[in-house]
Amino acid sequence: MRTMPVRSQLLFFTATFFIFMPGGLLTDVPALGATPIPRLVISTVIAGATSVAYVLVARYGAQWMAVLAPFHIFGVNWLNGHMQPMGPMLAGAPLQARLGADVGLSVLFVVIGFSTFSAFVRHEGARYGRLHAEVDLARQIHRVLVPALSTRLAGVEVRGISVPSGEVGGDLVDLVEYEGRWTAYVVDVSGHGVASGLLMGMVKSAARVALGGGATLGPLLTLLNRVIFDLKSPTMFATFAGLQSAEGGELELTVAGHLPILRRRAGTPAVEELTMAQLPIAMFEDTAYEATRVAIAPGDLFVILTDGLTEVVNGKDQELGLDRLKALIAAHGDEALEAIERRILETARAHGSQIDDQSLLLVRVA
Repeated sequence: MRTMPVRSQLLFFTATFFIFMPGGLLTDVPALGATPIPRLVISTVIAGATSVAYVLVARYGAQWMAVLAPFHIFGVNWLNGHMQPMGPMLAGAPLQARLGADVGLSVLFVVIGFSTFSAFVRHEGARYGRLHAEVDLARQIHRVLVPALSTRLAGVEVRGISVPSGEVGGDLVDLVEYEGRWTAYVVDVSGHGVASGLLMGMVKSAARVALGGGATLGPLLTLLNRVIFDLKSPTMFATFAGLQSAEGGELELTVAGHLPILRRRAGTPAVEELTMAQLPIAMFEDTAYEATRVAIAPGDLFVILTDGLTEVVNGKDQELGLDRLKALIAAHGDEALEAIERRILETARAHGSQIDDQSLLLVRVA
């Protein structure tokens, strides 16, 4: 109800008012028509207004129900003591006419309330249909923007996946090839939902254009920072971690405000953290970024995670944490990338409920 437009709320409360108005009007029936007209009108209006008050309190502040109920009882008793006293009971034709009017007005109020409620249902149904269609479209766009990765390139095997916490996520897992050079990277836009998804789409578009022009990682991040700084709200930013092929048995890597890139060297269970002290993208307009190089050997495994995996919380308010995932990678890093991906996701889900987008990129040197 908090998200309903004003028109829908007015329709709903109007329908509630009219449907419950007969509660006051029908008090005239056991009184055999002895209720004075002014008193009957006031009781009828109070019955409808009280029902609206109960709905408002139940929806917006249930803790006030303990105050509203006694106030309601006290108010009714006070009004009964101060309103016009009851008149003589009717009989015969006058009673029949009076009770007929009471019942007829009650039916009229119920019809008005039901008609108003039907208008509310139609209006909200149409709005829900539009929202559902928009969300479904956003979900399809997200699937196109962030498809699962599973491919082999010259010298490496790459696998990646992004699981949004809602219909649309702000995480990006991408792989770009250009003139024999490949770039695999993960972006985590702050927050989640449609706003983050839109910014994520802008980042992907700008990154692909730059990488298609032969950009290396340092200049790429500097460009992304400059491009998206003016396209987002002041509180939004994006973290980045990426790998790029290089000559001479090396990989270029960069990290900007992201979790460290994990490397499990071939033939050893040791897992290293590779990181750089750089700000996230789009926090400050004039920020320059750099990259570094690392030597690689066949069998080396590189893992990039987003904090949607490490920050999963269990029932004891304990985070899964990076160390547990490092231990998992150390123990199972020789397995197929598909199996490692499945183990990481299943470990996160077993630890606690997903509250943020969860993304994972695996790169193994062939």
